[in-house]
Amino acid sequence: VATKGNLTDLIADRARLEPNRITMSRPLGEGWQPMTAHEVELDVKAAAKGLIAAGIQLGDRVAIMARTRYEWTILDFASWYAGAVVVPIYETSSPEQVDWILNDSGSVALFVETPILREAVAAVLPAHTKHIWVMTEDVLQVLRRAGENVGDDEIERRRAALLPDALATLIYTSGTTGRPKGCLLYTSPSPRD
Repeated sequence: VATKGNLTDLIADRARLEPNRITMSRPLGEGWQPMTAHEVELDVKAAAKGLIAAGIQLGDRVAIMARTRYEWTILDFASWYAGAVVVPIYETSSPEQVDWILNDSGSVALFVETPILREAVAAVLPAHTKHIWVMTEDVLQVLRRAGENVGDDEIERRRAALLPDALATLIYTSGTTGRPKGCLLYTSPSPRD
């Protein structure tokens, strides 16, 4: 059973131990741009600082509604770096399902992939979901600018606060047999009572 560390160590350790290793690629024009471990960590930290500047607190729920893409991965880790819990939502979810998941989880922020998804969920956003960001509207740059005044010390404080038994992700079932149900995933794999 893990007694220290959390999911953010996957990014931080790789950046520290092998900063020039290519760990991801992102679309660029007609091809792909390789990203080193150091560059990925810079993107994660910048996005986390933007979340902190927006008022995201330790334990807050942050929902992500998109297909798999580079920004999803960065925002997933950035949420953990900021001390938040990620709530994935299928991009094919109905407004009723989104309404249920945002309310049941208490998500205070939502990332959607496109303006079309933003429009689709606009009518069901609860009052406690104070922020909605769109990935295709250069979300990583938006968060980078917003978090320029947040220091690395705050990121490290929040990362250190995440113990192995801290909730990392709240995944909802598809809801085919009723309302979607939340399944808990923790920051480090360990047996649960």
